[in-house]
Amino acid sequence: MKPYLGYVTVAFMIGGCAHVQRSAPPLVLENTGTEYPTMCMLMQADGNLVFRGGFAFYSPAAWRRTDKDTLILTLGGSEPFPSDVFREQLPKHAGGLLSFDEKRREITYRFNDKSEFLNFGNYYFYRVADCHAQ
Repeated sequence: MKPYLGYVTVAFMIGGCAHVQRSAPPLVLENTGTEYPTMCMLMQADGNLVFRGGFAFYSPAAWRRTDKDTLILTLGGSEPFPSDVFREQLPKHAGGLLSFDEKRREITYRFNDKSEFLNFGNYYFYRVADCHAQ
């Protein structure tokens, strides 16, 4: 009986290793080719939003979806919320902007699987495979 217990234990250990879940790669949005260095927004699978190359003062940030077409970004940090910028963009719905809530520090976009970019703070961030920001 004892030899079988050893085999069963090893089988469970191997099975447990094979069942390790890998986190999904982040959705990467990048702004490049402007007067500023390359900037990225990395939307992690766990809902965290990481800024690279710019806008790091809005960290920690988060993102979520209310449905397949609606993306909500929540800005953290101590930098004032850029209401004036979004107020200017809102009538144009530039880059998918639908609304913003200064008190909740949220920005709502129409952004789905077919959307190629979004406009964040008057910077166009396009879908890319990898972030090239420093």
